[in-house]
Amino acid sequence: MSTQPENTPDERTTYPFVYAHTFRRMYASVIDIGLLLIVIVTINWVTGNNAFAGPWTAPQDIFILLGYLILFTGLKGQTPGKMVAGIIVVDDEGHVPGVAVAIPREMVGRLVASAALGLGLAWISLDPKRQGWHDKIAGTYVVMKPKPERRPQRDSSGYMPGERPAKQRPWRRRRKG
Repeated sequence: MSTQPENTPDERTTYPFVYAHTFRRMYASVIDIGLLLIVIVTINWVTGNNAFAGPWTAPQDIFILLGYLILFTGLKGQTPGKMVAGIIVVDDEGHVPGVAVAIPREMVGRLVASAALGLGLAWISLDPKRQGWHDKIAGTYVVMKPKPERRPQRDSSGYMPGERPAKQRPWRRRRKG
């Protein structure tokens, strides 16, 4: 039995640094905003709150938003929108950042990036590493998640692709005569 914890740096997955394009990040954000709207409106409808009624629903909605972003980014490196877009948030070593890094990235970083008239988010298009201010604050990068390598499957006869022996063709046999 090993005495090392399961998520030691040696065992964590490392992702290559192919920086995600701005439009792919925007695509992921649109998906996440749509999902969050559905969740927030549904919760407010079930609890009897009007989502746009006043300040008493805002803390609940902000809690849902931050929980969604922090937990998905910290634990998986991807929100559902990023999963669909094929991108992932990683630290400077190429690992999923963890919740301790996701908290300042999502809470402080996004607040600063958005408060400056969105300049911190627009910075993604100008930066060579495609980092927004929230990424720079947390030391994270958004990169393309490599597609898993497809392993060839055996066909119904048990052969791998390219292994099948040549078929004998009865119509090509020579006639004795």
